[in-house]
Amino acid sequence: MANFNTHITVAAAGSLLATGICLQTAHLSQAEAAALFAMGTLAGLLPDIDSDHSLPAQWIFSLLSLATALLILFGWQGKLPLWQLLACAAAGAVVMRYIILKLFTRITVHRALFHSLPAALLAGLATIVLGQQLMGWSLDFTWLAAAFVTCGYLLHLLLDEMFSVNLMGSSLKQSFGTALTLFAPAAWPAYLLLYSAVLAGIVLLPMPRFISAAIPRPLESTLHDSFNHLLVMVPAW
Repeated sequence: MANFNTHITVAAAGSLLATGICLQTAHLSQAEAAALFAMGTLAGLLPDIDSDHSLPAQWIFSLLSLATALLILFGWQGKLPLWQLLACAAAGAVVMRYIILKLFTRITVHRALFHSLPAALLAGLATIVLGQQLMGWSLDFTWLAAAFVTCGYLLHLLLDEMFSVNLMGSSLKQSFGTALTLFAPAAWPAYLLLYSAVLAGIVLLPMPRFISAAIPRPLESTLHDSFNHLLVMVPAW
């Protein structure tokens, strides 16, 4: 598989190219372009978050700990004395960086669920939720950000598959086929949840204008009604 330096270099190069194209065609601000570049580059490391003691996992959980502290500071501002607010923010960061990370590495297996195509889609859909709910981005920009995250994620998987081919010996390494996976029978419950989350995101999340305009209104209403009916039936099972 490709190493850390290869992944971050290729992800940064691909994100830079895509950001340049978007600057010319999508009328982005410099701040939006910088955000897209950062998200695409970071997404190129996401699949290795399940690798114990890996740099991507440490980087990502460090960012998550910082985000947790900021959310506590902004969310509870004015509700607690300053020293309590700072203490809660510090505690949240420590829990995310050390306790959650340790639990995460114990329950995940490297090159398993996170090295799959549905995981790449779910990462993009999660970007839409976070962009709208926490960042207040516009609908079109959140979907553009989701595209950067999904493509950066897929770029990582493609690199892993490319490095699984021994070009000199015209042979395949044992790791070939373990990155771009659609389903693994041994982990079918996890994949069922993963595909369910992807389907829920596609059906329930608001579409950008150019997509929603192309979908007939009766079809859109039917999809929403069908999915809501399934959600009602779940408790009965």
